[in-house]
Amino acid sequence: MIRFKFNLPILAFIAVIALSGCGSSGGPAPETTAPANSASNSAGSSNTASPASAYPVSIENCGRTLTFDAAPESIVSLWQAPTEMMLALGLDDRITAVAGNYAAYPNSIAKAAEALPVIGNSMSWPSKEVLLSQAPDLVVGQSLEGFAFDTSQGYASVEQIEEGGSQVYGSNLCSSADALNMTIETPYRTLRDFGMIFGVSERAEEFITQMEEKKQKVIDAVKDLPVQKVAFYNGGDGPLIVLAGGIYDDAIAKAGGQNVFPADSVYISKEDFAASNADVILIGTFEGQDFATLSDYITTNFPNLPAVKDGRLVEIPVADTDASISVMRGLTEIANGIHSDLNLEVPAS
Repeated sequence: MIRFKFNLPILAFIAVIALSGCGSSGGPAPETTAPANSASNSAGSSNTASPASAYPVSIENCGRTLTFDAAPESIVSLWQAPTEMMLALGLDDRITAVAGNYAAYPNSIAKAAEALPVIGNSMSWPSKEVLLSQAPDLVVGQSLEGFAFDTSQGYASVEQIEEGGSQVYGSNLCSSADALNMTIETPYRTLRDFGMIFGVSERAEEFITQMEEKKQKVIDAVKDLPVQKVAFYNGGDGPLIVLAGGIYDDAIAKAGGQNVFPADSVYISKEDFAASNADVILIGTFEGQDFATLSDYITTNFPNLPAVKDGRLVEIPVADTDASISVMRGLTEIANGIHSDLNLEVPAS
């Protein structure tokens, strides 16, 4: 088998970069809701934090101990997933700037997100000078290696940020090696850490409980159904981009499927895709991609695949599979796509 591999830190983000020039048109934006006491109902609710007597608190993060004498008052978030989690926990009044977003924010937090100052964009983070000028108490990123902290691109390193007096938190993963170990439960750790850091642990646990309930509904619904062979296509026409490993494999497995491609796959030749024998093809779309165009490509070029013969091509908004607050929505969408008669209610989540 010919496989094209990356040492990939964040699979979905690499796919965004790879597809940024493809010229396709957008799919539907994800829709989520949050607990009753989350950002949609408690914007500016800093009074929900624990009293000063609860501090200091310490957490372990990426091989470091971070200690907080009080809840941070000013945060710069360099990645959308932790931004979403902080908004869902009602912490929008603490976020002084974000680097941009790579998808529409879930409906439950979209209003709060509109007010966030942006100092970068989805493909470029703030420069070292811009970031340090914010003088935040806390900088939040996803992966503390490269990307937003790549000094060769003019960004501040973790060490430089810390020297400026800010603490740095790595959400979901710490290095590129962690990407293949991500699961749909990965956001729980970040939510719990934010609960500790900001004194809103009860709210974080409530949110996690809701996510667990949504996950269990899917697991219970598919437990006696036949396992289906699944390809997760994300664009490209030679080689093809596929989503595999980490959170994608975990979601597919929990939804009653098996990814036909190895966990370290990113680019797959047309010959190998044709030989995959996939029963179902999930077509992941980012904003700016058109499901009809992508599905027409698959149907035209791979007519002999079981999934094509049976008409089992299903759109999945890739943002719904991110390690964030919408991941159980994505899990449900995947389960419905893998099992055509399932028809689970997709959570607003």
